[in-house]
Amino acid sequence: MSTPRATRIHEAPRIDSVDPVDRSDRRRWWQLLLGIVLFVVAEVVAMAVTRLGTAVSGGSSAEGPAAWALLLGACVGAAVALGGFLVIVGPIGRSPGLALRGRGKAAELGLGLAIGAALISLSVGLIALLGGYRVTGFAESPQLLVPLAIGIGAGVIEEVLFRGILLRVLEAWMGSWAALAITSVLFGLVHLTNDGASILTALGLVIEAGVLLGAAYLLTRRLWLAIGIHIAWNAVQAGMFSSTVSGTGAQHGLLVAEVDGPTWLTGGSMGIEGSLISVLLGLGVGIVLLVLASRRGHLLPSVRAERGVQS
Repeated sequence: MSTPRATRIHEAPRIDSVDPVDRSDRRRWWQLLLGIVLFVVAEVVAMAVTRLGTAVSGGSSAEGPAAWALLLGACVGAAVALGGFLVIVGPIGRSPGLALRGRGKAAELGLGLAIGAALISLSVGLIALLGGYRVTGFAESPQLLVPLAIGIGAGVIEEVLFRGILLRVLEAWMGSWAALAITSVLFGLVHLTNDGASILTALGLVIEAGVLLGAAYLLTRRLWLAIGIHIAWNAVQAGMFSSTVSGTGAQHGLLVAEVDGPTWLTGGSMGIEGSLISVLLGLGVGIVLLVLASRRGHLLPSVRAERGVQS
């Protein structure tokens, strides 16, 4: 007997159709240590593939990596990160698929991409209204592979470490709020090594990206929404608006633009994401996601405190 169309629509997977919060994993110290190792390995693999591809194409490190090789390296590094993550939370953590499982994965990833693109676009629009960004034309030969590589590489590898490993493990030990605060600070500190970075720009990343991406994970208890936001944030910033991303160098995207104004407005050498406008927008959306996470009951105490309350 066929199911009525209305019933099928009603039962279709939705964004909020995720598994209940699962913190039954084990060997968290091992997960933490292996997660850090995995991050380093994924980054090294991405770099090695990029250099090998560049050499095969006849280029040299002095000329910079070939765009296609950079994208290939990012994709391979991302695959290593996701594969290693499944091993860490599965055979080692004894909770297969934790932070990746359940229905609606594609929907969450798509929503994340939309949120990231909308956030950075709104930020550029506000900066333009204040006179800090002016479009002068369209690029004849835009370079889109490099922005995509920056988006995929950072969006997957960094999310696996900071949200999939650090935030999840620290939350089990300390509770959601402490874990969110610590991982946000660590995320900002890691980016201090980028060109043009400073304490202020690192603080900006703590406030906008650390809170926003951490809240995206806590809301869904999976990585897909955070990964989507991170990928689009980087890729659109560089590929559409030709902005450097976290001080990674000049980008040549679809739009040719002039950036002029104080660093607090334009972001300076860190790019649009270093603007106070971007910081406030990211923080605002992050707070909204945290409120939604709280309403779902996804902001939790430590596992030990939780067990004490239940007993």
